[in-house]
Amino acid sequence: MKDVVSYSLYAKYPGLSKAKMLREFIKDESETYVGKTIVLLINYMNENGLMTDDKKEKAEKLYEFGKKLLGKSNTQHNPKQQNSEPKNNLKVDYDSLNASLLAIENISSPQARGYAFEKYLNSLFHAFGLDPHASYRTDYDQIDGSFILDGNTILIEAKYKANAIPKDDLILFSNKIGSKSHFSKGLFITYSRVDEKAIEYFTDSSSRLVVLTVEELFIMCQNNIPLQNVLQDKYRSLDERGLIFKHIMNLL
Repeated sequence: MKDVVSYSLYAKYPGLSKAKMLREFIKDESETYVGKTIVLLINYMNENGLMTDDKKEKAEKLYEFGKKLLGKSNTQHNPKQQNSEPKNNLKVDYDSLNASLLAIENISSPQARGYAFEKYLNSLFHAFGLDPHASYRTDYDQIDGSFILDGNTILIEAKYKANAIPKDDLILFSNKIGSKSHFSKGLFITYSRVDEKAIEYFTDSSSRLVVLTVEELFIMCQNNIPLQNVLQDKYRSLDERGLIFKHIMNLL
């Protein structure tokens, strides 16, 4: 379960047996997290010799069901096309998103701007049906939130400051991602540009994060480009070319 969610099931469901905790988790959580739990549990059984012959047929069906919840079933589908429109046929108000982003610049306090930016990002991911979670703190670090893209959990690091983002900030975030599940990736969202040397440092280094700038969000909203398309192209550039940053104008 540590590879699926950031919280402790024992803390969320105190006093329950493991079976009852799992049932409550399945009722409470999103399809993505439930699907990931099913797949990991069956993988665990296979890897540790716990899969007996009488369980195999049911386990195979359950495994396919878990993959379907993750959006990874063997049935033909186009993940990019599926995510190009928000869930539940939501209509995105790009003008409102753009105006809300501009309004953050008028906030005088740097700390208040940072909080407003986090709140904006949560509403942005909600607008595109990406199932965001708000920021949270673990025993070891602070995560600025997360969302789901194509069945994968994406952790967020948000910076709203004028100075260029140094390499150390990216290294710190990369270490946070590395300490979580091997499924998770990261999105570093920044108001300012990222230092070119920092981008070069991460090129072809098996990184699991990409960078998105506020400038790109403005361009996205002004041109009515779905956020899913932008992110999918950025992660594809990362997987294919090892680039943590490729500007939106060079993507679409």
